[in-house]
Amino acid sequence: MPAGKGNDTGSYDPQDVPHGHWDSFPKEPFPMYDGTKSIMYRSKDWKVVFGMLREVGKDTLVWPVDECLFVTNGWIKIDVDGGEKFTLNEGEVMVMQKSQKITFECSPDFANVAVSIDQEKPVELV
Repeated sequence: MPAGKGNDTGSYDPQDVPHGHWDSFPKEPFPMYDGTKSIMYRSKDWKVVFGMLREVGKDTLVWPVDECLFVTNGWIKIDVDGGEKFTLNEGEVMVMQKSQKITFECSPDFANVAVSIDQEKPVELV
């Protein structure tokens, strides 16, 4: 598989190993947050998605999946309902758990690489 090509079928073929710079994979519109998304890997059952997102704006969500997020550009302000408020900058990571209520605000240049997992149903946010 050439660099920058995602494996969105969950193939286990050794020729289908996605690799490349985090920002080299094909981008699709991510209109929910006025940005783009790239799928690097999606499991056959869609319960695991590894992707890159560019997002803008602010929102409050009851988090739909377990997710590990790594900031690759800009910053994101996080307010976990009943928990802490903090800002993640480039190079920082966090883990969000399904059903946590989180308010977030992204810088205009925010980008991240994330792994989203749902044990019960397909991941549909990305």
